[in-house]
Order: sequence, then structure tokens, then C-alpha cells
Amino acid sequence: MHTTDPITRYKVFSEEDLPETAFDDHVTVEIYGRNITWDIEELNGTLLLRGEGCQFPNLRTINGSLSVDAADCSLPNLKTVEENFTLHCFAQIQELETVKGHFKCIINFDFKNLATIGGNISLKKASVIARGKKLVQSRIVIPINYQYEVEFLPKEGIFNVDIFGNDIIIPYYEIRGRINVYGKNVSFPYLEFLQGQINMECRDKTGHYFTHDFPELKKIVGHLRFEKTKASFPVLQEITGNILLEQGCYADFPLLETSGSISVNRNSGVRFPLLKNVNGNIQIQGETCHFISLEKVKGTYKTYQTIATKIQEVGDLEMHTSLEFDHLKRINGRLTNAFKVNFKSLEYINFFGDERQNGSRLPALKQINFYLYQKEDHFEHLAKNIYFKINDRMYLSKDKLILSGASFNYVVHQQNYTIRKLISILKLRHSSFQNFMTREYERQWTRFETPFFTKILEKIEKLWNGVETIQFEEFFESTDRNLRLFCFNYIGVGNLMNRLEAEKINEEEVELNYNEYDQNGNKTQIRRINRYEVYKIENKKLGIYTWRETDQYSYAVKCWCPSTEKEHWLWIEQEYKGNALTAIASTFRIHENIIPHIKCLKRQGDLLICELEREITPRGFPRALTASEYFSLLEVEA
Repeated sequence: MHTTDPITRYKVFSEEDLPETAFDDHVTVEIYGRNITWDIEELNGTLLLRGEGCQFPNLRTINGSLSVDAADCSLPNLKTVEENFTLHCFAQIQELETVKGHFKCIINFDFKNLATIGGNISLKKASVIARGKKLVQSRIVIPINYQYEVEFLPKEGIFNVDIFGNDIIIPYYEIRGRINVYGKNVSFPYLEFLQGQINMECRDKTGHYFTHDFPELKKIVGHLRFEKTKASFPVLQEITGNILLEQGCYADFPLLETSGSISVNRNSGVRFPLLKNVNGNIQIQGETCHFISLEKVKGTYKTYQTIATKIQEVGDLEMHTSLEFDHLKRINGRLTNAFKVNFKSLEYINFFGDERQNGSRLPALKQINFYLYQKEDHFEHLAKNIYFKINDRMYLSKDKLILSGASFNYVVHQQNYTIRKLISILKLRHSSFQNFMTREYERQWTRFETPFFTKILEKIEKLWNGVETIQFEEFFESTDRNLRLFCFNYIGVGNLMNRLEAEKINEEEVELNYNEYDQNGNKTQIRRINRYEVYKIENKKLGIYTWRETDQYSYAVKCWCPSTEKEHWLWIEQEYKGNALTAIASTFRIHENIIPHIKCLKRQGDLLICELEREITPRGFPRALTASEYFSLLEVEA
């Protein structure tokens, strides 16, 4: 009799670890030690061989599964495996006759006596012989149209079957295989155990006015799928696989306590009054499902169309309504769409700080694993790992740099770098820590007034002088596109274009009247000629690959500072590449309703100052100035 009781698990590293109760209890034995000998004739459970050279000279029957994952194991007298069989390495196992579950073999092997396989056959590219014939990965499916054909099914209950007939009775206590039910009023009056899958589908246009019956089925090792049909499982207590209800279904599981994932589509309903544990996901789109006993969901729990007042623990929690949970204590994964929810009993959450959690209350919270700092929350003292979002593509913690544009819920497990690596990149642009603080941190970084962030800055300062500037080859040859683009931003457009030998495609000169000011603020007008050049570079040289022919290049405009004569480079869009004057003008963007009221423009590097004739509220879309607009208004440049 199959049981839903917990299975005892033994891990064996020496012969002293071998279990003494293997004959009475249903166990799982994992053997990691090498050259271990176990003198038993029958094992009531599952055997996993991870140690080389293990020997079982008298073992004849395994009332569970067998997986051989280490070389040179010996089971010379084994004849029967009641559940699944997996062979990854060569073993002395030629006497095997029967595998009642799934069969997997990835090495070439000759099973001289293997006559019966109950489940699916998986061989990959291995050549496997059974009683002189080559095994293939296809299964024979037996069609049943009339009751008398049931008599010809294999007595062992190992078969795949398509039931097309109506009012068919399948009189088996155990079945290992795939069952497809297409007929009406099909009954399994004695079935207690199934290893495989049941697929029930009504092909009658009038719909299901009948219910398939499984009055004694207690355990399913496999999956259930329904489509436009009804089914009842009055004593089913455990299903290790998933339950899927397509459209137009109803199923009743009055005693079910444990299942895999549950998915219910529109116009379908299901009842689970005693379900406590779901080792998978829950997604309900049909009738509202009342999980009145549910306590734990290992995977994602989507709250739409569900009521689970006793839920205590979930993996990912995806909110769809403003539910409140009186007993929820743990969220082991991600929390999304939780706006202004009162998690009154929640003690642990894996991720917190995403914008989709704004306004949620957590009065009982004791621990956060990954926390994105929010000034209003004051949860940093509860967090194991605190992250700060510096900008749209950069996150920092006390010892990690993450370069990604993904949301916080997903970014923490992406590729990360050390603080030393960050410093080596900062030094591409900044000559000292103080230079970094004044020219970048104070101007561009988000400011966090918390001691936890201050410690990061202090660490950067402490390590600064001991870190070498990153070498061009190191980041340029990196497979991480985010790192390359981040470093390109610091190395400067000019250095990059010169290093990669960009091609000049256009140059223009323009004569300008400039205003200059002395130390007393006195203005003098001078006349000078400015030169601008446009360059292009193949994107593949930058490690950027695109499929469109028109996106094969990136473009930049080169100019010179009037006061220092130093060159400066600015990226431009492709549409402005044809004329260098248009290109430099395109770097100035402003709302179109303001343009007629501009009095003059003043430019210092990337800083653009627009002086207006009168105060104007910006409206419409920002656009680039034309060359004539830009140069007619430009008065000061440095």
C-alpha cells in the first residue's frame, strides 16, 4: 500500500551509515562513500548510488526507484525496480528484468533479460539493447473502444492507453503509464495508485454532463489534466505532479493535502477543502477557489480569484487585489503589486524595496534578505543585504557593484563586481577620490543620508590609492555588455574613438561672434572660427551587435574648447551625421514652445545655459535646435 507519510532519507558515507530499518520503512538511501558493500536482498524504498564501486551482491528487488550515478557499481542479481530506473554510468546490472516506472539510460548498454518497462523511455543518443532488440524512445499506446478490450491490457498494469469508449470500467489497483480519457462515464473503481499521467478530455460538443470516477485513488506520482470534463477524487491525499484544469472543467479533491502546481483556466472550478501544501505554483483564472486549509506554497502564489486565509508561507507572492493576510509569516521569493497592503504577521521577506511594494505596512517584520534602501521605510537595520540604486543602471551594496537596468527583484542574482572594480573604473575619469566626489558623486549620484551608505563611500576612499586603473583590454574583451558600456562612459568618447580608429565622415567650419568676460565682468566681443568633425565607428568594435543594416554604426561629433583648445567629443544620433554643424546643434534639446523666446545660449562643455526673454512654462515635446538656431543664439562657449 502506498503511503503519504514522510519518507526517511539516509546519506551514507561509510558502511556504518547504512540503515538498519530498510526492510520495514519506505526509505531513500543515498550512498556517497566508495566501495561500500550492502548485503540485502530487498530494499523497500529508493536507492541513489553516488559513490564508485559499491556492491549489492544479493539485492533482487527495489520497491522504489534506482539511480546509478557513479561508475563500477555492481548489482548482479537485481531483477525488479518497482518505480523509476536511471543509468548514467556503467554497472553490473545485466540480470534486470522489470522496470515498472520510467526508464532512462544515457550510455550504451545491453540488458539481456529486460522484458518490461512501464513508463517513458529516455535514451538521448545511447544505443540500448533489451533481450536482443534495440530500444527506441517511442511508446505503444493501446486504444480502448469497448469494454472487452480491457481484458487484453497487461496484467502488471504497465501501459499507455487511450480510452475512446463510453461507460468503460478499468479494474486495476495500480497503473504505471499515461491514461488519456476521451469517452464518457469512464470509471476506475479499484485504482489506488498511479505513476504517470491522467489526461481527461471531453470531445462532445454538448459538454460534460457526466463525472469520471476514481473512488479509491489515494496517490498519484505524476500529473492531472482536464479539459471540458468533470472528475471526482474522493480519497486522493497526495499528487506529486501538477493539476491543470483547462476551460470548462470541474474537479473535486475533498481529502487532498499535498500537490504540485495548480492551474485553473476560465470557466472552470475546483475544490480543495483540506489542501495544505502546494509544491509548485497557484494560478486561478476560473471560479474563485477557497483554499480554506492552505498553509504553504513553495512556488508562485497569484492571489487573483483565490481566498487562502490560513496561508503562512509562500515563494513568490503576486498580488492582484488588496488582500490582507492574518497568518502569513514568510515570503521566500519576490513580492509584487503589493500597494498599501497590511502584512500584519509577516516576519521574513526575501526581497523588499521595489517600487511595486510602495505603501505596504509590515509591523511584525524581523528580517529582510535583500533590501533596496528606501528613505521612508527605515528597514535597513533588519536587512542582511542592503542595496542602493545609484541610477537607472547601477546598484551598490557594501561589497558589490551590479550594472543592470532590471528591477531590483531580479538584479541581485545577476553578475556582480567588487568595490575595487568600481574604483578601477572610476579612475578612468577621476585623478583622485576628491575629484570623484566633487565632479561626479555630488552632481550625478543619488544621495543617501544613512550610515550604511556612508560606509560605502568610506570604503571607496580607503581603497582608492591602492587600486590600479582598469586596463582597456580588460573591459573591452569582457562578455558582459553592461560592464563594457559602463566603462565606455568613463573612458570618454574621444579616447574610445581614437583607440578604435573611428572614421571621419564630415567636417564643417563656422564663423562666430563670442562674448568674453574679464575678472571684473566686463564684456568684450571677439570673432573666431569654430571647426566641428563627425566620426563613425562600427558597433561591432564596441561589442554591440544589431541585425538591422541601418544600425551598424555609432556616431560622435568632435569640437574644441575656445579657451583651452582641448578637444571634446559628444555622441550624436544617426540622423544628424550628415552635417557637423547640425550634429553639434542636436546636442541642445529644449521644449519647442520655449525656442521662440530664447535670448541667448551659453555653453560650458556638457552644461548648456538658456537665457530667456521672459519666463515660460515648458510645454510640448523637447526637440533639437537646428544649426541656424543654435549658432545665431550662441554667445559664450568654454
